[in-house]
Amino acid sequence: MRKPPPALRIVAPMLALLLAGHVVAAPAARPFDAVKKPESIDPEWRDRLCALLPQPCDPQVLGLYRPRGAAAGNYAVLSNEPLAMAMVRYKRVADSKTWQLERLHDFSGYAAALKKESGAGLSELRVSLAPALYPLAEGQWAVAVLQTVSEMYSGGGSSSTTADFVPLDKSKAVHEGIPFSCSKMVRACFSEKEYKQSKHCHDESSGSLRIAYGEPARPGEPYQWQYTWLQSEWPAHTPASAAATTRLHFAARTTERAGFCGGPR
Repeated sequence: MRKPPPALRIVAPMLALLLAGHVVAAPAARPFDAVKKPESIDPEWRDRLCALLPQPCDPQVLGLYRPRGAAAGNYAVLSNEPLAMAMVRYKRVADSKTWQLERLHDFSGYAAALKKESGAGLSELRVSLAPALYPLAEGQWAVAVLQTVSEMYSGGGSSSTTADFVPLDKSKAVHEGIPFSCSKMVRACFSEKEYKQSKHCHDESSGSLRIAYGEPARPGEPYQWQYTWLQSEWPAHTPASAAATTRLHFAARTTERAGFCGGPR
């Protein structure tokens, strides 16, 4: 019997696996891209989209995004007050165009609980949503509820953000207090002479989270999340080439491994 050519011998098993449903795309987050000029779509988009969200709604803290890969006319709206995510569609109805609400995910209760727990001492706590969806298991997604604490001081400042990953259809986080991002700048020049002579008048650091998603241990179980923390340090009085980046892996129980720009966790 004549053997098939080598290329066919390779492709045929792959095709069989695909048809059998054994080849599954690796899980990945679904980022949203900010719409740079939403007024060009609808000059009154803020008020019209606020009307679709839980009330009261502050139109000045809305963000309009395009889910990457979404069909034309599909958008995501992120709101800080109330804390909510809405999937909407901009379409023509009769002789006019209108916004239609496709799905609403209300996290205002979660935000209220966070602010209550923070106490009066952390009145500067800011709660927001990251513009992305994160895979929990096949067909299940979460949002990152971000909690940011900022501090300003003479010649510098700092900001640190942690994330609670909350399923779209639930009100309880599955991953809590995960370091998400940070930045810190501390002044290191205190005279006019220093400002003129120094290559860099601040100690600066910044950090951010990366997540890799592994296949579940068993079918139907959650994906295995693996965290990586990237942090950059640029010492004062040195050129930009002296900045160094470190990469650390950590788990939900070892968040202290993330440098977090020296800030709170």
